[in-house]
Amino acid sequence: MDTQKLRQRILDLAIRGKLVPQDPNDEPASVLLDRIRAEKERLIAEGKIKRPKAKKSTDKSHYQQLPVGWCECELGEIAKIVTDFVASGSFAALRENVKYYDSPNYAVLVRTKDLSNNFSKDLVYTDIHGYTFLSNSNLFGGELILPNIGASIGKVFIMPKLEHLTTLAPNSIMLRCWDEVTLKWLYYFFCSGIGQNTLKFISSSTAQGKFNKTDFKRIRIPIPPLEEQNRVVNHVSSVEELLQVLESEEANLDKHIKLAKAKILDLAMRGKLVLQDPADEPAADMLRRVNPKAKIITDNPH
Repeated sequence: MDTQKLRQRILDLAIRGKLVPQDPNDEPASVLLDRIRAEKERLIAEGKIKRPKAKKSTDKSHYQQLPVGWCECELGEIAKIVTDFVASGSFAALRENVKYYDSPNYAVLVRTKDLSNNFSKDLVYTDIHGYTFLSNSNLFGGELILPNIGASIGKVFIMPKLEHLTTLAPNSIMLRCWDEVTLKWLYYFFCSGIGQNTLKFISSSTAQGKFNKTDFKRIRIPIPPLEEQNRVVNHVSSVEELLQVLESEEANLDKHIKLAKAKILDLAMRGKLVLQDPADEPAADMLRRVNPKAKIITDNPH
């Protein structure tokens, strides 16, 4: 079974609103967006966040015939924070203030390779000054992290909660949401074929492939009602658990098949796979018949 294709099919159905049924009693996604906008205005008024720079407005829809209750918005509208390593200062300021250490120090600089290997080896650290300087991109668990340069573009991670203090390393973008459900919805969006193509599109302007947080914020996202997001997240999570079991069983089956093949070959080479027949022509006689000049080595030294 090609579990990866099945996984992609499930995600694509989810993003198009065809995985779980719609409920007309769900609060429309537009109401969710209105609440988020109101909360952002409150935080701006309190001086806790800055008003985003004005941008050209666009009403162009990227998704036709969205299900009832859904809406479409730019990623920056629904996200709480979209930021990166360089949000804390110029490259010169970063070089001066952020020191790197191979041995344990105050905080871990989180790279996508650390997320891939579950923080198991070769970690990079910074000191308390570096961690404080990078306050705009400190991590606390539950953030979405996407590499934004090179061959790693397209990978998507959810930052786990660790005992150690953590902050974002270069070459990634971090996204924080207002709630866990929407974060997982966005995770599934970027893992889907539609999301992967969107990331490729915004990173296709350079030979190496790279996108910045400004273009990332402007990605247009289909948003279901929060209740439907929750149904999708629960459904996909259940299917993912099943797929992981199938992949594990398939891996174990492949292992057992390889071991069985090796055992059979070993028995065959030692003459223990089938019964010997004393009427069979000895191998030495057969070899002499095929190649009279062959030097025959037997167990008998005489």
